[in-house]
Amino acid sequence: MDFWLNVYMKLKTVVIIVLTLIVVVAELFYFRFHTYFQTQRVSESLPVPSNSMSDSLNTIVRGQFVEVDPIHKGSGTAQIIEQEGKRYLRFENFEVTNGPDLFVYLSESKTPGNDLKSLDKYINLGRLKGNVGNQNYEIPEPFRGYDTVIIWCQKFGVLFSYAVMQ
Repeated sequence: MDFWLNVYMKLKTVVIIVLTLIVVVAELFYFRFHTYFQTQRVSESLPVPSNSMSDSLNTIVRGQFVEVDPIHKGSGTAQIIEQEGKRYLRFENFEVTNGPDLFVYLSESKTPGNDLKSLDKYINLGRLKGNVGNQNYEIPEPFRGYDTVIIWCQKFGVLFSYAVMQ
């Protein structure tokens, strides 16, 4: 009887350890903590005017990305440029802490925080293409005056970095 009791106890311990490991791995996958340690580089050139003359490229506003806290850091330049009537948000020398589900927003708020209410009115320009490098995002036509760029984690509602442009 002691033999079977020992086998049962060892089997129970192994099952508990395996289930615990499965739960831990599933949680890490769900929260995507591994993204903090990855780098996604992007290297897009400036939108080129169709007539190949750089004179039609006009910088409207420009600002620098800032560090939100010791974990969520950003650097580089954000600018809104206009080319042949279209506006683009352009990141240059950009770098931000990577994370899960990062998006690019343009907001009217000059003081964004870690809740959507602090962003005031904002527009979603789509997923962040990469956490490092130069990149462009087309701004839909009716939006003017949205001069704060926000890097936002939609999954957890966390501000990663922002740039107030002037």
